[in-house]
Amino acid sequence: MKKYLLGLIILFIAIYIIPLGGRPLITPDEYRYAEVSREMIESGDWVTPRLANVRYFEKPVMGYWLNAISISLFGENAFAVRLSSAISAGISALLLWLMVRRFSKDEETAWLSTGIFLTSVLVYYVGTFAVLDSPTTMFINGAMVCFFFAASEEEWNRFKILALATSGIFCGLAFLTKGFIAFAIPAVAIVPYLLWEKRWKDLFILPWIPMLTALLVALPWALLINFRESDYWHYFFWVEHVQRLLGKNDTQHVEPFWLYVPILLGGLLPWALLLPCAFISLRKNLRQISSRPLLRYAACWLVFPFLFFSASSGKLATYILPCFAPLAIILGVALIAYFRTGCSKMFNGLCGFLAWGLFAGAVGFSIYQLLANRQVFPGLYSPAESWKWILAVTATTIWGLGIYAAWRSPKYRQKLVLFMFSPLLIIFVSNYVAPRRVLEGKAQGLYLAQFRDRIKPDSILVVHPNVMHAAAWEFRKSGLLFFTHGGELEYGLKYPDAKDRIINERQLGELIRNTPPGKLFFIMRGNFREAIPPARFEVYDHEIMFSNF
Repeated sequence: MKKYLLGLIILFIAIYIIPLGGRPLITPDEYRYAEVSREMIESGDWVTPRLANVRYFEKPVMGYWLNAISISLFGENAFAVRLSSAISAGISALLLWLMVRRFSKDEETAWLSTGIFLTSVLVYYVGTFAVLDSPTTMFINGAMVCFFFAASEEEWNRFKILALATSGIFCGLAFLTKGFIAFAIPAVAIVPYLLWEKRWKDLFILPWIPMLTALLVALPWALLINFRESDYWHYFFWVEHVQRLLGKNDTQHVEPFWLYVPILLGGLLPWALLLPCAFISLRKNLRQISSRPLLRYAACWLVFPFLFFSASSGKLATYILPCFAPLAIILGVALIAYFRTGCSKMFNGLCGFLAWGLFAGAVGFSIYQLLANRQVFPGLYSPAESWKWILAVTATTIWGLGIYAAWRSPKYRQKLVLFMFSPLLIIFVSNYVAPRRVLEGKAQGLYLAQFRDRIKPDSILVVHPNVMHAAAWEFRKSGLLFFTHGGELEYGLKYPDAKDRIINERQLGELIRNTPPGKLFFIMRGNFREAIPPARFEVYDHEIMFSNF
């Protein structure tokens, strides 16, 4: 089984690490977390998060620290900005492998569960995207894994105490990354598990050590930020947590209760296609499988956090990332049991369906794009980007060939290996083949880069809130001005030292008249084009940058 573990390591490096810099940063999230971290390095203030040199209290500080460390080591680039997310996904996979290997006593199940986790669509793309969800999930996974190690020890010993303490450390780090969700997810999963195991007394014993170590980890920065910014906890707790949970924050993403069902299934692709096989296995072996503490723990870890997120008024697809580790455990156990009981018919049928679907998709898209290049109708790719769609079609065909080989293979280990590794090329090249028309509105750096040499240290930039993240990062300027409103920085712009950063139309006119030619730049979009007629700038020789942001 060592070669399978080596294969997972190669898989992780090949698709998580190597292509991190293969696509431009995407607004607003990637630029936001990149710029806050860059400003920490520039200012030397690693306590108060700031965006465009405005207080930014939406999240605690750990995620910015991780990005800032990476940027300090590898430079101000996409690779460095995304590295902490990728490393977090890798550590989550390692924790998962250690847990399943120890408690299932089955190397094969550990390998498969880890591979399922790493190659699930949502895990991969969040793990190679500069947001805080992957580091948060890694810390939560660490807390859950260490707690299970401790809870599985019958006697109190040094290992049990150390595991409980480490679980609390992970909780404290998760809190410093994304707040109180760090305690909510372990609580809603662990309490039902202990009750299921009829260990209700442990509810009053086991949590004390994790709570103490979590407090020790989180308290220093929590006190320091309170000393520096006395309003921080009011905003972060009431606005970012209570109002979000209750749906009273108009800026949050209100969605129906069932939203996470399709997101979970879609995020599990391509493994979601094998759920019928897992269902057959679980139905046949339900009593045997459900009696195992590891599976009970994974079930509680999956179901109750999933319900918790579903009940919340504010929803984003990335929120349910902590559910994927337990889901990978359950699916890995079920699939191994499926094959070991001699089943393979349904797997073969699903592979045949997927293989021919991939072949048909590759051929169909090739015909579509060839006709588009002949100007029969608009294509997804421009003629200059032909290499992108040809590469994508080739990778899709190779994926189909791998699935076809899995279908025809007589040995179940080969089937699983082929199913896991055959999409790696399409995953890898997906970082390089996005059509430019898709990137135009989100990869704002592609447009702003052409003005980089013209922006000087003494230049004045007036920006639309939607492009402030990219403008600050691309031009390495935090002192931006905002026309009429500051978007997500509205709260921070209310502070006395920042309120003059928003200018109205009268102030804009004065700025235009009083600024020397070539020193004032505008980055606007949408209806702001009408609010600031270009003719007003021709007289004063100022630059106005409009795009389809």
